[in-house]
Amino acid sequence: MDPLSDLKGKEIKRAALNDLSAYITHGRGVLTENVYPEIIKMISVNLFRTLPPSENPDFDPEEDDPTLEASWPHLQLVYEVFLRFLESADFQATFGKKVIDQKFVLQLLELFDSEDPRERDFLKTVLHRIYGKFLGLRAFIRKQINNIFLRFIYETEHFNGVGELLEILG
Repeated sequence: MDPLSDLKGKEIKRAALNDLSAYITHGRGVLTENVYPEIIKMISVNLFRTLPPSENPDFDPEEDDPTLEASWPHLQLVYEVFLRFLESADFQATFGKKVIDQKFVLQLLELFDSEDPRERDFLKTVLHRIYGKFLGLRAFIRKQINNIFLRFIYETEHFNGVGELLEILG
């Protein structure tokens, strides 16, 4: 996809995401129960994607320069909205657990394989917030991180977010 295509549409979307972030941050009583599924749907549609295969199959996040995500400016705004949502004083875990479920967490964990360290850093913060707010997901999150480590050790020998996942468990 050409990053220079549809610049006007992208600017409109950027402005809308900035407005949404400010609205969640500064508004009071704005996170009503019916808003939760819509925010999570927006986050899912924008963040969850198939990661491109590595241009360097021997990529080592500690040694090599990462391939930066071309759509990062847009993704960063979506991550910021997500964090504002999770950190809002109005956030209620009872509503959130209806939409932030095991399937959602699995998709989030798969994004840790992104080569872009900026994305992995946001993911680490988001997963920390989810882990802190959703007690019922803690064992599941730990088990899935363990599964990623086992896959890394015994199958693929490659996963970009190992360091970040270790920090989460540390």
